Amino acid sequence: MKSINRGRAVLLAMALLCLVPVLAAWLAYALLPPAGGGSFGQLLPTKPFAAANRPEWPRGKWVLASTLGADCQARCQQRWYAMSQIEKAQGEAAEKLTRVALLVSARPVSLDVPHRLAHAPEHALPAGNQGFYLVDPLGNQVMFYQDGADPRRIIDEVGKVLKVNNGLG
Repeated sequence: MKSINRGRAVLLAMALLCLVPVLAAWLAYALLPPAGGGSFGQLLPTKPFAAANRPEWPRGKWVLASTLGADCQARCQQRWYAMSQIEKAQGEAAEKLTRVALLVSARPVSLDVPHRLAHAPEHALPAGNQGFYLVDPLGNQVMFYQDGADPRRIIDEVGKVLKVNNGLG
């Protein structure tokens, strides 16, 4: 009789030992919920970017795209400088990334931009004109970054996106 009670106690102890980690994980998740992924940019719904269907669009590359007008003031120039630095800071992956200016005026602009496309102002961009977009090699919008955002954090985030999605472009 003693050995049956002892056997039951051992079996119950083993079951509890297996159950303790599961209960501890559930309690930790319930009492200390995870903060979630902290994306620095605004994640956009997956759909084609407004200008990506144009024949002049750089195919097979990740694109940093923004509007550019003849009235490009200091904030706009800072945006284009930051985009240039983000592209250069990607190291080897910089060849997978390019910049596109969506021109909203016919007057010439004196900024150095690899690709320029005419863009009608009535074709609204999903997150507005006060920043720039990251577009994948398939032409889908991915992220939007506001003007004045910390370029170092954007560089890190874009680098992670390029690394994780290595097969896309």
